Amino acid sequence: MDCLLPDVLAALSGEAPADTRMVVPPAAFTAGASGRSPGSARAVGKGAYGTDLAFHVDGANFTVQWEDATVDPARADAILAQLEAAWPVLVDDGGWPAPVSSDTYLLRVVLDPELGGSGYTTVYPTDDYPEGYPVSYLNPAYDIADPEFGLSVAVHEFGHMLQYRLRDWQGGRADSWYWEATSEWVAERAAPTLDTYAESSYWYAQWPDARFDRVERYHGYGMLLLNAYLDERVFGLEGIRDVWIAGEGNVTTWDVLIEGVAGRDFGELMAGMAGEVAARTLRESNLYDTPIRVATHDQAPEWEVIDAPELYGSHLIDVGSGEVTVEGDVALAYVIAGELGEMPADGPYTLVVTALSENGEVAYGLARPVEEEEEVPVAACGCGGGFGGGWLGVGLGLLAVRRRAGARLPSRTGPL
Repeated sequence: MDCLLPDVLAALSGEAPADTRMVVPPAAFTAGASGRSPGSARAVGKGAYGTDLAFHVDGANFTVQWEDATVDPARADAILAQLEAAWPVLVDDGGWPAPVSSDTYLLRVVLDPELGGSGYTTVYPTDDYPEGYPVSYLNPAYDIADPEFGLSVAVHEFGHMLQYRLRDWQGGRADSWYWEATSEWVAERAAPTLDTYAESSYWYAQWPDARFDRVERYHGYGMLLLNAYLDERVFGLEGIRDVWIAGEGNVTTWDVLIEGVAGRDFGELMAGMAGEVAARTLRESNLYDTPIRVATHDQAPEWEVIDAPELYGSHLIDVGSGEVTVEGDVALAYVIAGELGEMPADGPYTLVVTALSENGEVAYGLARPVEEEEEVPVAACGCGGGFGGGWLGVGLGLLAVRRRAGARLPSRTGPL
């Protein structure tokens, strides 16, 4: 996936646009309603807002348009059919508020083989629609190598049309991680046979330790796994919709919005996701990339101190044998033979460590050094040093919290 939405939100917020159409509509798109489109393959009562491009096919809710005569009309037909199939799943049955302008006009999807990415969606404010009406741009060149990917991108961009109805662009690029995570999951739920959405799991698997809202390195796309977890284990697709509805008319951060709808601490949710991803227990885990390990031990080390993951990110540590003690302001999960479980008496298992605060450290091993002030061995994956804070244990997806700000914590060997 190479959706350019982060660039669009940045451009709408005042940064220089990578494509002028991100902020300035083509003249044809603001010239009033085209009405019925003579010659259209699927002429309907509603027209596009503006003038039709040279080529177009129309459905009940969308018009797919293009100007380049090399674009294959069969691809336009396939994209239109996929979008029309997604509409009832998300709007009629799913309860997402319909995109701005769609009650009167067809939603315009433009095919442009010169586009700099796989696609993007923007909004154009007018007197009729001061909040902006959405237009999606898709690159059909991506379809040539992978037609199913191109169809998934189309549904992904429809997800952004829905999102603009509820959330403006004032959060800019930093807000985009959950836009992308949601549109990737929408593409799965509204087009479940395509499955190319799962390729974006790579961007989490390569950096599971990254901060939850990181935009760089396409990490937001990989956070579709959070929505997979929320959908399958917490509150269903309607809960994801409700998170967006809760964000209507405000710029409250996504962690707070998700926490409010779920009624659970966001750190607990992120730890639950990390444990399920590591255990490969989500519904389509066989399609997801395996997260990298920060360390691998044939047997539990005596004592290691490493930098904690970034906020709500996770370290995965493989332990061949021996139960370890863990200290730090973290949540823990234990993956034993592909299942979440209690702290094992012996290995092998994967220790999943999720950070609950910024800039901390994690210590783990068989026993704490006798002299706490002495220099301790440094793991190959981190650095040594002292630390303080609380801790949280996770077992079978259940979490309990015990915090002692600034206090040295007792060693623990399993969840509370």
